[in-house]
Amino acid sequence: MVATDGSREAEPAVEAAVDLANGTGSELQIVYVVSTVSGPPKSSSTVGVRGGAHMEQRRLIGFRLLENQTRRIEELGGSVAASHYREGRPEKEVVRLASELDVGLIVTGGRRRPWFERIFGAGFSTTVIRKA
Repeated sequence: MVATDGSREAEPAVEAAVDLANGTGSELQIVYVVSTVSGPPKSSSTVGVRGGAHMEQRRLIGFRLLENQTRRIEELGGSVAASHYREGRPEKEVVRLASELDVGLIVTGGRRRPWFERIFGAGFSTTVIRKA
């Protein structure tokens, strides 16, 4: 299963997941989680949108992202067995879905974070690894 946010940093993870799935004859599933944790908007297309409309906009972006990533995987020669959309804390939802589906491997990209963030808090990839 590949967890993606559609970012440039996630692209190598998607490519690796396709290679791994094709090389082992495994199913490839893709997951995108819309974070419900409060904080600044992650996308400029949701700036200025409030409340329920904001969440609906984020849902639409999430579904579009899954469609685009599925197309990208097919362009790379892969096949998506299923795509999953979730809402919540991304690291918890990815681990929960992997457990529900009895996934053998979670592939995720990583971002280089400033040293003080690495010291004081684990990033998404590190948290998924610890909880999986």
